[in-house]
Amino acid sequence: MAENESTKVCPLCAETIKATAKVCPHCRHWQTKWSLQNPQIGLALYSLVMFAFVIGAGTFYEKAFGPKEQFATYRSEIGVVNSQFSQRTSGSNLWITVVGTLTNLSNVGWKDVGVEAQFFDKSGKLIDAITVNASDYHGVTILPHGETAFKIEGRASHPAIDYETNKLNVRWAKDLDAWLP
Repeated sequence: MAENESTKVCPLCAETIKATAKVCPHCRHWQTKWSLQNPQIGLALYSLVMFAFVIGAGTFYEKAFGPKEQFATYRSEIGVVNSQFSQRTSGSNLWITVVGTLTNLSNVGWKDVGVEAQFFDKSGKLIDAITVNASDYHGVTILPHGETAFKIEGRASHPAIDYETNKLNVRWAKDLDAWLP
């Protein structure tokens, strides 16, 4: 080595090397630990990225395909609090509209709630029904221990005078935390 060059000692093999050397020419030890060119740093970063990817993929898999709450188990805890029934004529068609409030007494949130309205005549005979996915109208979601409004509407199949009473039922819902059906 020339006298005018500055030198240092390799921490691994204790040989004298140039101060600007990135790798010891004797033992191949990297002199700068935090350089992105250092294979150990590259391997550590690659391992960290792969670990994050595996954790993310596992979380996605659990959300997409993991256990979901079944609505049938909670059917009795989701119901209609109140409702109003109205009729209107548009052209030659009679339209039936029901608006109301749904309540959720369970600890599970629900989305895509399906509400069915059954209509009866004066004798109590079922004469018409409208089954609508409430989310088609407002994107209905019921949070745990919450309430939300809904509206369903359909064309009547009988004259307005035949519609005496109605009954509402929540027929289906999907777990709010489920990503896939």
